[in-house]
Amino acid sequence: MHQQRQQKWQNILQITEQLQALSVDENWSAMTELETERQAKLEDFFSVPVSESEAEEVGQGIRHILASDKQLIQKGQIEQKKMSTEVQKINIGKRAIKAYGHFQE
Repeated sequence: MHQQRQQKWQNILQITEQLQALSVDENWSAMTELETERQAKLEDFFSVPVSESEAEEVGQGIRHILASDKQLIQKGQIEQKKMSTEVQKINIGKRAIKAYGHFQE
C-alpha cells in the first residue's frame, strides 16, 4: 500500500479506537463529531478503488470497524433505554408533584 494511503487507512483505524475509548466515558457528543470525521475519511479513502495488494489489509480493517461499530451500537441502545427509563421516572415524579399540589389547594 502506498505510504500516504497507508497513513490514511491507519488514521481511520485510530479513529475507530478513539470512538471505543470515548464510549467508555460515555462522551456521546464527541463520538458524534468523531464519527462524522471518520465517515468523511472513509469516503475519501474509498474514492480510489482498493488495489489487489491492499485488499487483505483493508478487509481486515473493515471487519475490525464493523465489529467495533456493532459494540458501539449495542452500547448506545442500552444507554438509550436507560435514558428512556429515567425520563419516565421524571414524568411520573412530575405527575405526583402536580397531584400533590392539588391536594394542597
